Amino acid sequence: MQLTTLNAEARTVGSSRDCGRTRKTGNIPAVYYGKGSETVSISVSEKDLEAVLAPGKRYTLLDLVIDGKGGNPAIVYQYQKNNISQKIIHVDFLKISESTPIAVRVPVRLSGIPMGVKNQGGSLSQENHYLKLSAKPADIPASIELDISEMPNNTTFYADKLDLGNASLVSPKRTVIFTISKGRDAAAAAEAAAPAAAAPASTAAAPAEKKEEPKKDAKKK
Repeated sequence: MQLTTLNAEARTVGSSRDCGRTRKTGNIPAVYYGKGSETVSISVSEKDLEAVLAPGKRYTLLDLVIDGKGGNPAIVYQYQKNNISQKIIHVDFLKISESTPIAVRVPVRLSGIPMGVKNQGGSLSQENHYLKLSAKPADIPASIELDISEMPNNTTFYADKLDLGNASLVSPKRTVIFTISKGRDAAAAAEAAAPAAAAPASTAAAPAEKKEEPKKDAKKK
């Protein structure tokens, strides 16, 4: 199992002000925990953390080097952001084992323009952008990639249709990933075609009404 080194420092758990002071120094308060081990309070460099969480690296396997001591395998399990600045304010690192599957939340990325949108006037809607999977650390995908170029109109795509490799699905099987529904233009075209089809019937009925008028004139004479 190849690990990426991330330096960390042990910290004493204190008040929220202490966490604020940590952030002012360019570090992020964090915890490191796992099954059968005590929770360790640490801090990591904000700059180093941004590199770990860069696109495509969300589940990089890490070795936390705490106060110069390595041998602490981990992944970023979850993190919190400031609602206004969107900066990370706290991180949970989960202790991992090469042979033990863990549950993770992985992004779903769609690529391509569906045939149902491009040629059939449909409308695409991605209903879920993340799925929960279970996998051994080495089998965790950075993201789930799905090419939807050939998808036709009136499509509903469920999570159980995805190819997840060695990972298994934790989210419900019938979780909807995306839909391609009939667009407004297609619906309008269908409505416009309906009156046109009925027009010949109304035209054929018109002469029948005119045939009754000569009978009324005959009575007057």
